[in-house]
Amino acid sequence: MNLCFDFDGPIVDIRDRYYRAYLESLAGTSINQNQILSKENFWTLKQNRISDLEVGLLSGLSVNEAARSAESRKGLTFKQEYLQLDKLFEDVYKTFESLKRQNIVFFIVTLRRKTQLQAAVKQFKLDKYLNHEMMFALNDDQKVINDTQDKYIEIVNAINKLHLNPLDVWVIGDTDTDIHAGRLARCAKVIAICRGIRSRQQLELLKPDGIIANLTELTQMIEQLKVTS
Repeated sequence: MNLCFDFDGPIVDIRDRYYRAYLESLAGTSINQNQILSKENFWTLKQNRISDLEVGLLSGLSVNEAARSAESRKGLTFKQEYLQLDKLFEDVYKTFESLKRQNIVFFIVTLRRKTQLQAAVKQFKLDKYLNHEMMFALNDDQKVINDTQDKYIEIVNAINKLHLNPLDVWVIGDTDTDIHAGRLARCAKVIAICRGIRSRQQLELLKPDGIIANLTELTQMIEQLKVTS
């Protein structure tokens, strides 16, 4: 068994960053302060596939303002200073330690840019678990044309470079993109984690091989598999 992790969602908590981008995108609009969504309400909408345009409308913006807000948020969400708002989930170190003890190969495949991923790995002191050969991200100047296609290509590239068999690889991700790309790459299992950008209800519609709330549940799943095999 080998594990392919997406980064945003499974590994780092991105809620503060996305909410900050939402607040920043409202600057210069005629919004009533009382209509600004709380972080909890904003994140519930995001997890349930409510578009950025709809989020703007629900915040009291006009159609034109909501469209401008939605467009600006695309760039703001990955603004370098906002990336610093991400937090490492508490179960990551323990999970990675457990995987190392069991000699399970694990690697990162993300649609972040390489410099963004490298900075985050250093920020969260994950370099003791992940060297550059186990991290796969987009080139800094690469444009994303199709999320699923680009993620699929990245997964296949990672599997080939690491000399792995896709039938021995589990993909752990929090988005439709992760699930579809993992299937296209013909990986053994695609496990959805519901602490990222999609709710459990939305992930259930995609029918992944399993749904977990956190990485502790992934560890338990692996242990249970060893008992029954």
